[in-house]
Amino acid sequence: MSWLLLSIGATLFFTSLNLLQRVLATDAKHPRAMGIVFNLYAMFIAITIFFVMGAFQNFELPSAPVAWAALIAASFCYAMFERGRFLAAQLLDASVFTTISQVAVVVAFAGALFIYNETLSVEKIVGSLLILVALLLVSYSKSIGISSKKGILVATVISIMLGLGWMLDKFGTTHFNPETYSVLVWTIPIIFVYLPYVKTSEIVTEFKRTSWKIVVLAAINVIGYLLQLKALGLAEATRVIPIIQISTLLTVLLGIILLKERDNLTKKIFAGILAVIGAYLLI
Repeated sequence: MSWLLLSIGATLFFTSLNLLQRVLATDAKHPRAMGIVFNLYAMFIAITIFFVMGAFQNFELPSAPVAWAALIAASFCYAMFERGRFLAAQLLDASVFTTISQVAVVVAFAGALFIYNETLSVEKIVGSLLILVALLLVSYSKSIGISSKKGILVATVISIMLGLGWMLDKFGTTHFNPETYSVLVWTIPIIFVYLPYVKTSEIVTEFKRTSWKIVVLAAINVIGYLLQLKALGLAEATRVIPIIQISTLLTVLLGIILLKERDNLTKKIFAGILAVIGAYLLI
């Protein structure tokens, strides 16, 4: 399969993820418990794919302590994102949450400048500014409610953590092979999502409430990520990632059509377009 088809497939899966998580999170009584259920299913699905596809034959672990430090740090960052993912999805429209999540691209880019000595250009500066403007557009409204303000804060914080995770991925994958790193990054974060404590009754409640739907959501996330990794294995990131970023704009448009997220309609569409353009310029 070509990198283009893989990239388009990942885009469709991530768009579906953004929309479905909003639908499931809306009625969640315990968003973090829901995150635990989601991550448990995602972990089992990732491990199943790991063995079914024969990736276990390439399993190897590095001995360098710095490799494990990078893995643990990335896992912690991803766990912080997962802890707040469903709370943000509950408090914000899918179109708003997805636009705010583009802050992760800026954070990953800024971190790469310092850690990996990547070059700074006018295009990257403009791209960062466009994403920040998009964030301000969807964040500012005279009629915004307290829950939305909390949602914006949570979405911004967890998007920063997601960006830090992406930043550390590049370092981690230089020490682990991609298959091994992928399954570990799906497995280790569950520890940090759970700690210090979540009531078993809350986990059971969300497990029963979401039923098979949370399994579908987890599968969409895992498969979308796998398609992205495969696409990156066949083509440069500068060709793959811009296509996948279209999922942001698709989420905004489909959120308006399917989920009837029509408050501040023009602002949402404009912010989504700015976020996608900003991501293109950054990459």
